[in-house]
Amino acid sequence: MATYSNPIYDSSNYQTNRPQYKDALVDAILEYHLKNPEAATDLAVDVATGTGIFARQLQRAFTKVIGVDISEVMLQSARKVVTQPPIEFIQSPAESLSFLKSGSVDVITVATGAHWFDVQSFVNEAKRVLKPTGTLAIFGYTGFASFVDYPQCNAMLREFGLSDSKLGSYWDSGRDVLVEGYREYHKALAGGKWSDISRRIYPDTIQGEPSAEFPPVVGAAPLVMDFSVTWRTLNNYLSTWSPLATYHRKYPDREAADKVLIREMMAAAGSSDMDEPLNLNWEEIVVFGRNPSQ
Repeated sequence: MATYSNPIYDSSNYQTNRPQYKDALVDAILEYHLKNPEAATDLAVDVATGTGIFARQLQRAFTKVIGVDISEVMLQSARKVVTQPPIEFIQSPAESLSFLKSGSVDVITVATGAHWFDVQSFVNEAKRVLKPTGTLAIFGYTGFASFVDYPQCNAMLREFGLSDSKLGSYWDSGRDVLVEGYREYHKALAGGKWSDISRRIYPDTIQGEPSAEFPPVVGAAPLVMDFSVTWRTLNNYLSTWSPLATYHRKYPDREAADKVLIREMMAAAGSSDMDEPLNLNWEEIVVFGRNPSQ
């Protein structure tokens, strides 16, 4: 997507201040994938890998991991993190993984990136490259959260991200696919007759839910996010948002909008300690499907 591909985007800030994913998420993908007794763990491909955050988490479970992203800027940061064995990082659009042979991949993952794709084109390409026993795992977090102790901040964070008077008009195309809980992917997988389709959300606050046509399973506990948050780390995370970079390219002389929001939320919460631990419930989505060619 355009913002993360911009040569001046600070990918090192993204690398440092984006949250990790729960190790339990890798375990959940494996549990789902290995329910098919013929499934293998030879090759995992992490699409929209960005700086390789989830690709590195996959290494313990797969013989080989490839990280794919359309942004060379992001991949430059990914390659700076040395791992053993090394991860191969390849620049490519998600909808045309031409470097992969048909039926060659065991698992495809997309960590908070599938909303930037053309949904049907990507699903078709995933079907092509996955083995007959292959798994597609799409998951992510909307970036919005419920403040357990400071509910007065909930609407402030959502307005900051979605209102046209704030950052709403600065998102690249595709943001709604994520905010609506990857419902479009559930539809595409169902229409393509993928098997064992599962869509799970946590908590039940995803915009537009529930869906009568494709109802989600509401998880009893979070599965995606692993993020211990203070006001300071929340500020650092918000600084990685792509629309913020776009906003400040347009208004370079304005105070950082993320800092303004944190200051306003802290005032609303009656808090003065930037390092106060915060109890947040992050909105997250997981979609699993098996290759329909099996």
